[in-house]
Order: sequence, then C-alpha cells, then structure tokens
Amino acid sequence: MRQWPVKLLLVHPKADFMRDEKIVIAADCAVLVDKELTDRFGNETVLIGCPMLEDPKRIYEKIKLLMSDGDFRKVEIYTMEVPCCQALHMMVEREKGEKETKRFIVRVSGDVEEYTGVVDESMIEAERKAHRGF
Repeated sequence: MRQWPVKLLLVHPKADFMRDEKIVIAADCAVLVDKELTDRFGNETVLIGCPMLEDPKRIYEKIKLLMSDGDFRKVEIYTMEVPCCQALHMMVEREKGEKETKRFIVRVSGDVEEYTGVVDESMIEAERKAHRGF
C-alpha cells in the first residue's frame, strides 16, 4: 500500500494520495481473501470498507464526497461475492459522475471476476454458508 489511512471512512478527498489517475475501493474481506489481489494494486491508492459492518449511510456519504471532490478519473471496485457486499458497487455507480469504473467480485475461492451487476445463485449460497457457518 502506498498511503495511510486505507479505511474509506478516514480518507479526505483532497489528500495528496487521492490525486491520481485511478483509485481502488475494495471490501475489507476482498483484500484478505486473495493475496495476489494486493499485488495487483501495485502502488495505487486503495481504500477499504465494509457496507455491512460499518454504517452504510456513512460509507455512502463518504463515497459521494470522494466522487464529487476527488481528483481522479477512474475507480476500480472489488467486493466479495456475497450479496451484502454489492452495496459498494451500487454506491459508486450512483455517484461516479464522469468517472470511469471497473467492477470486480472476489469469489470465496479467491478467483477474481469482472462483476456484471447480477447476483447469481453462487453468491446467494456463499452468503448462506457464511451466516449459517457451513
């Protein structure tokens, strides 16, 4: 990582590290599931958050502020495959304005796929397993 802080809620949109071509917004779990994912980011600005464990309204307001005041042109979003995580995609898409976005999901297996915007049956099953413990 090239900056501190990394938590989405702690970042100021005018911080020096926010003046970049692209930033990455990732779900907390997505960064931890696949060790190669962190290598993929290189020296890019990476912000992490969780729409389920943190206040979703605060996360949305921060994303809204970052999209309007941040000095970057592109955003990549990485979330886990579970449906609760998809809120990050929706928040960024709603507030992106003219910024270009690329969206990805990280499967529980660690595979990274482009996100189509569709919650499929395997995503629902991953959520069931996570919350039932099997």
